[in-house]
Amino acid sequence: MSWHAIWSEGRVLKAPQAFSDAPLRSMTLWLELSGPRRPLTKRGRAQPRQVPLRLWRGMSTDPGKAITIYLMPDNALRLVHGDIDLMSAPNMMRTGETVGLRYVTCAEGRNDTFDVTNFDQGRTQSLRAGLAHLATMAEACPAAEGYLKVAHIAAVAPDLVPATDLPGVESGAIIATDQGPRPVDALQAGDMLLDASGEAHPLRWIEARPRLCMGRNAPMRLRAPYFGLARDLIVTPQTRILQTGPVVDYLCGTDAVLAQVGDLANGRAVFRDRHQAVRTFYHMMLDDPACILVENCPIETAHLGDVMALGDPNLAQAADPSDSDLTPSLPLLDRASARALLTANSRAA
Repeated sequence: MSWHAIWSEGRVLKAPQAFSDAPLRSMTLWLELSGPRRPLTKRGRAQPRQVPLRLWRGMSTDPGKAITIYLMPDNALRLVHGDIDLMSAPNMMRTGETVGLRYVTCAEGRNDTFDVTNFDQGRTQSLRAGLAHLATMAEACPAAEGYLKVAHIAAVAPDLVPATDLPGVESGAIIATDQGPRPVDALQAGDMLLDASGEAHPLRWIEARPRLCMGRNAPMRLRAPYFGLARDLIVTPQTRILQTGPVVDYLCGTDAVLAQVGDLANGRAVFRDRHQAVRTFYHMMLDDPACILVENCPIETAHLGDVMALGDPNLAQAADPSDSDLTPSLPLLDRASARALLTANSRAA
């Protein structure tokens, strides 16, 4: 599984080998766009024109099959691809807001989806597609360079690239187990992982997924020695880390809370890492919401709800629901509280 082509800010990071019209069993298109200003009406009136704006169009020789994306007058996003015509909710992409689009075609009709994520609003919408024909790479690759200025991040893969909006750690991270420290790449379901108190928890599910690490989709780097780390650690923005201590007790009224790493970015202890276009991340789930030690930092693994929210039909049987999935987790801080805690900890240090 690999990306066929990647563009960033109009620059080619991975050049497409060929714009093939060969039919594919599945295909993935990822775009990251910022809401454009609407053109003004004629005769100098300062009134935006309420017309659809075309944000993307594939280069297929058959115009009817080219993937085309429009911004509608009500700020909904519309995808047209052959017989497919899907529309997001209104106001999904307003001027200046950044949106990620993930469109997957599947010949079997099981994995086809159109996901729209507004990073500024914190909204996500998933729509089922159901394409009637086998898609081709040419239907997704841009018909003109101008589209690469509208979509500042674009990537196309001739296969299904699963969603990666899950808590996860980069390949190579060291995990504490009852058999000693081991790289996450070597773990298997059934292995016993240790939490901060030394208690062992069975690993219920683990899966490696490639992640496009550009733009708002970029992972977060946690710098050592912050958070008790022995060395820098790369995680997904959705990863939750355990925070304890007197500052937590004072600000939150409890002795332990969870903070999402994406809310902790301050350019010093935590920042986005865009040095590699594609990285492999491992996503893990336990039988309970315990925090395991990753590079000596307590990190909560994914919940079943995190995985099921992505609508992944290929979820391993080991991840099927059970009664223990209803066990409540620790309090999860919102963005403002997480930033306040980070500031307070920095001052205390």
